[in-house]
Amino acid sequence: MKISKEKQKFELIKGLILITKIAVASGVSWEVAKLFGSKHPYLAPLTVILSIQETIQHSAMYAFYRIIGTLFGIASIILIIKHLEVNGWTIGLLLAIGMILPVLLRVHKTIIYQIALTILLVFVFVHKTSYYATDRIRDTIIGALVAVIIQVVIFPPNYVKEANRTLSQFGLHLGQLFAKTAYWVNNNCNMIERKNLMEDTTSLLQELHQVEKEFKKAEKSLRLNPFTKNENQILKKSEQFLVQLKQGYTYISGVLGTFSDWAEADYISTLDRQKWSIQIQMLGKYITEQIEKTSETSPVSKASFDLLDLSSIPLQINISPELEFHRYQLSLYNDTIKLMKNLGGNDKK
Repeated sequence: MKISKEKQKFELIKGLILITKIAVASGVSWEVAKLFGSKHPYLAPLTVILSIQETIQHSAMYAFYRIIGTLFGIASIILIIKHLEVNGWTIGLLLAIGMILPVLLRVHKTIIYQIALTILLVFVFVHKTSYYATDRIRDTIIGALVAVIIQVVIFPPNYVKEANRTLSQFGLHLGQLFAKTAYWVNNNCNMIERKNLMEDTTSLLQELHQVEKEFKKAEKSLRLNPFTKNENQILKKSEQFLVQLKQGYTYISGVLGTFSDWAEADYISTLDRQKWSIQIQMLGKYITEQIEKTSETSPVSKASFDLLDLSSIPLQINISPELEFHRYQLSLYNDTIKLMKNLGGNDKK
């Protein structure tokens, strides 16, 4: 609940910052365009609105694509534009001619869209005012530069905090899944409860994918950002912690099937269930404690997660020396049997 409220607060603040940036950059770009003699100053804030993206890198790339698209679009029609009548057929012909080369060169699709938009507007407005083509080039450059500068100067986007927040939430949910699995094992691996656990596992996988997306966005937000300080180190350590949690997820999702098969074969004893239940519970408790300890020492959004060290957890399960010698082969054997069973192969008797 606490994490959810923090996320809502973060989204609200992010939205207000975006509004502020667009408003300030639009006003500044309009005045700068007028200062340079533009007769169509609205073209500068138009570029601003389109160029301000979720990160500085995205903003810079979009601004660059818009400038290139504008220059290419004007260059492709400027010599013939005055000799053509404005109608649907000439517009369609110019768009086809102007975009064919960029498509063949496989340039970024944003550039292609900007070329098409430029051809359309320049062709229409140049017949009404001879200043439009010049204004469009100059004002597009002004708007692009102002958008990027504002992105850098006013609260530059930084999604490391958001990534850490989702990582912490995923870790707590993973710890809960360990605890539920331990309880399930200790209570004879009931099939109905197994179905609920599998649903939880699927939901957690979706959450893991979301965490990975947040980390990619956080990594991109630090590029071209001059105010990251130690954010790169924090993100790198959090990524290492995420790798460990992914290994924990892979483990718990795998043993669910193994315990279910073991219970169905009616080979698992009460003592084995109790030992494995304790083992899984200890692993999940350790993961949860590590995340909660980080939350207590610093806000989750600014957390620097300590890497997991499972060597401190005693192993509850012991096997005979004979089985120890064959444990790798047995592991491969069991995984292969499970694969053949899941994919419809014949189970080895």
